[in-house]
Amino acid sequence: MKIGIDYHGVINSNPKFFKTFNTLAIQKGLEIIVLSGAKSADVKKYLIEKKIPYTSLWSLLDYFEKRNLVTYYDDGSFFVPNELWNKAKAAYCKKEKIDVLIDDSMLYGSYFKTPFCLYNPHQTTCGLIKKNITIRFDQPAQKVLENLLNALEKF
Repeated sequence: MKIGIDYHGVINSNPKFFKTFNTLAIQKGLEIIVLSGAKSADVKKYLIEKKIPYTSLWSLLDYFEKRNLVTYYDDGSFFVPNELWNKAKAAYCKKEKIDVLIDDSMLYGSYFKTPFCLYNPHQTTCGLIKKNITIRFDQPAQKVLENLLNALEKF
């Protein structure tokens, strides 16, 4: 099984929890794929610094750079057409057969056919869209992982 976890707003909102959660998932033989809009080098640096394990990492920005679809501006900002950017995570998860993505933005979730768990860092919950199931992330990581895996069996 493959669990995708967004970096901004999810992992970096609770690094201590995701360090434990990711460790337990990997020990169970699950894959943890970190997805981010940021450059992979920046995300890797953070994950190493916080000792957060993962199986692989995918960066939207790196993906679009390789396809020459990024426009950079003098102030350091960049632009990728919204339609391409917003659909990319869903397409990647489908292609790589990721079983669920935990992300804090419904902007991406509307493009998903596979399970998408909308994470709310303030309420420490994750709602599995299309099944109306809520996973509480204010419990020990082991319990959260069990609850997530049990919920995914209903898909």
